Amino acid sequence: MQSQTAGSRRTADVPLVRARFLFPFCLALLLSPSTAGNAAAHVRRNVTRPRHDGGQRFRLSLDEAWRFAGAEVEGAEGVAFDDSRWAAVNLPHTWNVADTQDDEPGYRRGVGWYRKRLSLPAGLEGKRLFLYFEGANQTAEVFVNGRSVGRHRGGYTAFAFDITDALSRAAGAQNIVAVKVDNSPDKDIPPLSADFDFYGGIYRNVWLVATDPVHINLLDHASQGVYVDTPEVNASSATVRVRGTLASGEAEVKQVRVVSTVFDPAGKSVAVMTTALAVDAGREASFEQSSRAITRPRLWSPDHPALYTVSVRIYVGARQVDGVESPLGFRWFSVDAGRGFFLNGEPLKLRGVNRHQDYQGLGNAVPDRLHVRDMEIIKAMGANFVRLAHYPQAPSVIAAADRLGLILWEEIPIVNYITTSDSFTQNCEEMLTEMIRQHYNHPSILMWGYMNEILLRPQKEEGYTGKVVELARRLDQLAHHEDATRLTVMAVHHSEIYNTSGLADVPQAVGWNLYLGWYEGNFADFGPFLDEQHRRFPRRPVFVSEYGADADRRLHSLNPQRLDYTIEWQRLLHESYLEQIEARPFLAGTTLWNEFDFGAEQRGNSKPHMNQKGLLTFDRQPKDIYFFYQARLTKRPVIHIATRDWLRRIGAGGPGTVGTPDTPQALQPVEVFTNLPVVELFVNGLSLGSRAVGPSCHATWQVPFREGYNVIEARGLSGARMLGDRIEVLFAYRAPVLKDPRAPFKRLAVDVGSNAQYLDDAGIIWEADQEYTPGGWGYVGGKAVKTERNIPRTTDDHLYQFSREGMEGYRFDVPDGDYRVELLFAEPEYEAPGKRVFDVLLNGRTVIERLDLVKHSGAGRPALLSFHTRAAGGEGIKIEFRAAVGLPLVSAILVIRE
Repeated sequence: MQSQTAGSRRTADVPLVRARFLFPFCLALLLSPSTAGNAAAHVRRNVTRPRHDGGQRFRLSLDEAWRFAGAEVEGAEGVAFDDSRWAAVNLPHTWNVADTQDDEPGYRRGVGWYRKRLSLPAGLEGKRLFLYFEGANQTAEVFVNGRSVGRHRGGYTAFAFDITDALSRAAGAQNIVAVKVDNSPDKDIPPLSADFDFYGGIYRNVWLVATDPVHINLLDHASQGVYVDTPEVNASSATVRVRGTLASGEAEVKQVRVVSTVFDPAGKSVAVMTTALAVDAGREASFEQSSRAITRPRLWSPDHPALYTVSVRIYVGARQVDGVESPLGFRWFSVDAGRGFFLNGEPLKLRGVNRHQDYQGLGNAVPDRLHVRDMEIIKAMGANFVRLAHYPQAPSVIAAADRLGLILWEEIPIVNYITTSDSFTQNCEEMLTEMIRQHYNHPSILMWGYMNEILLRPQKEEGYTGKVVELARRLDQLAHHEDATRLTVMAVHHSEIYNTSGLADVPQAVGWNLYLGWYEGNFADFGPFLDEQHRRFPRRPVFVSEYGADADRRLHSLNPQRLDYTIEWQRLLHESYLEQIEARPFLAGTTLWNEFDFGAEQRGNSKPHMNQKGLLTFDRQPKDIYFFYQARLTKRPVIHIATRDWLRRIGAGGPGTVGTPDTPQALQPVEVFTNLPVVELFVNGLSLGSRAVGPSCHATWQVPFREGYNVIEARGLSGARMLGDRIEVLFAYRAPVLKDPRAPFKRLAVDVGSNAQYLDDAGIIWEADQEYTPGGWGYVGGKAVKTERNIPRTTDDHLYQFSREGMEGYRFDVPDGDYRVELLFAEPEYEAPGKRVFDVLLNGRTVIERLDLVKHSGAGRPALLSFHTRAAGGEGIKIEFRAAVGLPLVSAILVIRE
């Protein structure tokens, strides 16, 4: 395709293949939770029929028909307790969906009770019966028929209890299962603090598991009881080792055979191992098996995630009494401090994301189908690496990573600081052991992590830092004891203390969480910091475990700035960071923060209670930046006009004004993300020319927008196929001179103190603040101020978080006529009245006298005051602010012609 002069020809009538994005399913299906149930046929549905896991074992889902009370209730564990007035719920469930997102500070952290009536299905006579919980946050005590069968501490790993002796097996008997869950803060249970919500509840699946008296041990830290690894593996051959423990509930010694079969991805048996052993009555017995060499194994990798299966069957005599299946992937890896990451002997650039598990309207009570869909969205972006932040995640997540070929960094939730107590240490060690044993068999997991930014909030206790280092050493040793085949890792924040304390030398690799250009510094500081670390510590493998910037799809700027929450600043940061990452081959891998926006109740940003650094929103709507990564990382063709986050724009003329006198236009940039070599852009049927794209995968055009809808098309060749993308942008043109008859004045909304355009819930676009120039509008004096606090009683927090203070006033050189002027205020600083008092004059008339915002509406509370005025004699509208105490302040101004 040859380059064309802008506007030189109209859109050619050629067939197009739409290749805007490459989600795994059509967008409507992918982004609608109600239709996501068919996304993956292998995902478990909430059914009550038994699910067999081979042999004589089966599992019964207990997710349906629970009763819930969100309070401490005396006697709730009892069989005769009346729960008829409790709420009917299904699992997964959390009691913190609403209160983590409301305007009341904090959310309920305390006790919740769950009760369920359980009638045992036929055929379980003589079986051992277990309750298996995939997760409950953060402590749980389980009762069966009023009897406590076990307690668990820690909210992110599974736990199991033998309930055989507590059950009634009488015909028609109803057993009562009661669970007391508590997410109260506990100084001995991590996490102690974090920038995510600690939702309470039974938020993952619950199962009834039935086995024969002789069975593979379910009570080994709720693991599968079988551990599979590959002592020797290369491209030509591999061996498999299977270890496990059998438990017996029999009254006599049993002679047992353990038969383990390795099946290739096509289901063909490629190795069989058999072991005979005796299991004493009421005791446990361990076994270990090694296979013969398996020739030319299919290797597991992100591009070709070949999954084998290891089937372990237990026989007493000729009868099979138990069985489980485990995934198996043949792969080996290494990390070189100078050359990066290697998988199966080949260099591999690990490029990926962090993932939190919560979801809009669900909290952390996310069904498996949505967990799996999240992983498919990540894979469709082209990522090959996921850090599961900051805790072990659902079994369905790990299984999806195995299937999709996503390499995992999994960690336990020791975040920000520790308690230097024996109990805290024991709980940390238990969490780490549970995580490793429960997920040991998954080939996708290559890294075990055990701390995140642990010195972010150093405690004043004497010797505290040394105690953190000692805990890290204990956990690192434990991780290697449990699993010598994987890498130990730790994520740290931008601080020299990790080097000076020796903490960064404890794990085998360090991940840096870097927000240069967001919380501090500049984009350009990112690469040099990594270079300096590499120079000083040349033998230390380094990851970038977090980087990113918050972005609100309602905020846009032609002049983006740090901490403005605009989509454009987020885009600039990621474009800069990825270029710097690619220039540093010593990096072992990178995971951006975050794939999805997630709940963080204490935050008060433009969208309170939310960390908005995601490439997709809390409800999984993709921001444009998602497609930048897709264009850079995926091998399939991508072409995406990167303004879907900005489909409603406003702009003034001026130096960028183009078009004819009758149809003025304003120039604004439009970017295209693509991995095609050349792209041509069309606006309203006219070509703006072609751009050679190159490895950066983005190109920018200055687009002449006219009033109304503007059709933008991007086209490029992928081989012989013409691919394209098309959008419509609704543009509101505003003349730079407010009295310009070509653009009659109707309304002007000013986002005071802000550099951004903001689209509010009513569909009004608030324009970035500006200094007054004759004929136009703007402020006279003062300075912009900002608060991060949550503004209650509004969803337009941003309008009240940015303000201007100390100004003389605002001027609007509008045509003569009648106008309504609305002034928006929120006190950003003072909690007590009398600190800021001022008058407001409108065209020389005092309309507000001695306004004290704290007294009027409360600290940080929104106030909207509306007035009518007349512009006459060509003088326009003049708003004056006169201080009585402190500095006057205003947050937003709306001028409407009546």
